[in-house]
Amino acid sequence: MNDNDFDQVPSVIFNNVESIPRIGIPGIIIPQTDDTRAILCGEDSQNCLMIATRFGQGRVIICAHNGYVEKFLPPIEEDYRIFVENCKRWLVPNGKIRNDQVVSIDNVSSLQDVLKKAKILLWDGHCDKSEPFMNDLCEYLQNGGGLVCAATAWGWLQTHPGKQISDFPFSRFCDYLGVRLTDGYNNCTDSIPPRLELVKFKNINHVVKQLQYEPNKSEYMAIVGHAIQELHDTYPGFPLETLENIVLNAEKDVIPGASCPITDKKCRELSSGICGIMCALPGIKAPNIMMFPGDFKQTPNIHTNVSWQISSHTSEWHCTGFYVVAGVPIQIEVQDGNPDGWQVRIGCHNDDLRNCEELRRWPCISICKPLTNNVHMCSAYGGLLFLQSSEGDNNISVRIHHVVQTPVYDLKDPNRKQAWKHHRKTDGLWADIAGRHIVFNVPSSSVVHIDDLDSVLEFWDRIVLVHHELRGTHPTHRERVVCDEQPCAGYMHSGYPVVTHLDVCLPESKDFILNLKCLQKNGSWGLFHELGHNMQRDWWTFDGTGEVTVNIFTLHAMDTVCNLKPWIHTWLKDQLDSTKKYIKNGSNFDQWKENPGVALFIYAQLSHEFGWDAYKEVFRIYEKTTPTLDDNQEKIDHWILTFSQTVGYNLVPLFKFWGFPISSSVKNSLSNLPIREINDELIKIAPNRYQL
Repeated sequence: MNDNDFDQVPSVIFNNVESIPRIGIPGIIIPQTDDTRAILCGEDSQNCLMIATRFGQGRVIICAHNGYVEKFLPPIEEDYRIFVENCKRWLVPNGKIRNDQVVSIDNVSSLQDVLKKAKILLWDGHCDKSEPFMNDLCEYLQNGGGLVCAATAWGWLQTHPGKQISDFPFSRFCDYLGVRLTDGYNNCTDSIPPRLELVKFKNINHVVKQLQYEPNKSEYMAIVGHAIQELHDTYPGFPLETLENIVLNAEKDVIPGASCPITDKKCRELSSGICGIMCALPGIKAPNIMMFPGDFKQTPNIHTNVSWQISSHTSEWHCTGFYVVAGVPIQIEVQDGNPDGWQVRIGCHNDDLRNCEELRRWPCISICKPLTNNVHMCSAYGGLLFLQSSEGDNNISVRIHHVVQTPVYDLKDPNRKQAWKHHRKTDGLWADIAGRHIVFNVPSSSVVHIDDLDSVLEFWDRIVLVHHELRGTHPTHRERVVCDEQPCAGYMHSGYPVVTHLDVCLPESKDFILNLKCLQKNGSWGLFHELGHNMQRDWWTFDGTGEVTVNIFTLHAMDTVCNLKPWIHTWLKDQLDSTKKYIKNGSNFDQWKENPGVALFIYAQLSHEFGWDAYKEVFRIYEKTTPTLDDNQEKIDHWILTFSQTVGYNLVPLFKFWGFPISSSVKNSLSNLPIREINDELIKIAPNRYQL
């Protein structure tokens, strides 16, 4: 099959196919070599989810979700009928293929058992095969065989904690075919249309060649930048001189900054591409990093041959106490322990901004790669140096070269106060300030003036602990809060790490997260809220309550740690007018789900009427029983039933008052309990509706 014929494969496979259904959440796969062709993409050319390859005389179709393989087995679903027939004709161009000649090898131990009748093989890549089997499979393809195979790489990683994609046997097979699996999630619609304008880029080799002639083409730049980020190191064949020239000649309209954010889509694509390309260039500094995350005005004191070790019992980032200078290559050697499952991260700002409507900083400035016995890394952005552990007991000892000491403070360190006298004078631009249950990554300039950090860290530890105390759990790792020029979503967002804007790390601000007096006086609703998101359980968070049940934890922390009941009342009072209007208009549950401020009132009523101990008992029941709840109605019913039985009152009237749909079975189950008499100002608006 010559190149011209191979170029037509997307048109052949999707001839008369308007779309195919999305299965689950597909991954992202990268066509690397001239023997691969992208044939189906999600939202853009970087989100490839189907690739055709030629291998010897054979042909292969690789999909980024293993659910697609079974669609080739009879009976063929109507949504896939034309697509499957087109694939068959391309895989075996000479002759019609009978259904019994399409054979799954998932549970086959020897390929010789099926080759007598098979014309096309099907393989779910999650079914591992022996080395002799793989040798036979490659020989079968070399001689003209056809194969459809697939895997969901991110799913495999979730079921194999501590492993890397390179450990996935199917990944090694794909590498052999010129296809790279990634850990990404594919952005695509429920029904995926074939779009030839997205697959015309064919493969990475093709794009790199084109980029040499059109170095400012945003689509090429984005594809190459994304591929370099996914491949971690410089991809063989990428011309470094070309890539360096692209970065060095970048114009102002593609260099992001807080004072000049990039809003134009094409410029954002170029910026994202340049950002990825810089991952492959040792010894280069990103333009404008002096603004964020910062750079050194004078050459810092660089340390080499320093030792560091850690014992870990869970998945977490561990700050080494060192900072990586932008453009300066570092080296890490493992001295003791098994590096499997460990990763090296440069930079705490791991939010990916490529899908944001504007760029106030480079979109991807945190670099992460697997730890091996000898790792060489370089970052164009610089940043704190972390080692990331996986779940379970992990001990590692390393030797690190060419790094800068940075301010660190750890409440677990018995010598922290004495050590702080030295650390606060070190050169690193970002600090790692750790309590026993929470860590803050802030600019060093925000904290080096503070003599004693114990009290404020103990305050934040208490917030994390009362969140867990309410839920009935114990912390398994330290929460992490990172201050960033631009969070990827909203003003703050939850997760690991919690990410917030830079204003909370301004020492002169009343919102400074390390100002104990202000925290005790006003609390910190935003961070209490985001930490609360990390506590939510799907069991008791149903449709419309994602931004509501989180504030059970916010209110509880404000009450128990800050003793701010009057302030809570003021906050609720701000929502009172819209809540009264909601009740007067008949309490439409669909409207309730659209207004978190209104929705929070019933949860506040429950705490007011029954106290926080009732919540604690309810949440502990959930934690103990871990119920299986299939839909929103089941979650609503289970919440009402559990809370009612816990407090010993029939709460159906209260939830009906707010418009909740309640199943007859729940009403019947609670009919023997007394009804709680509630006469607050909300019930008085429509007392006739507070009844069974």
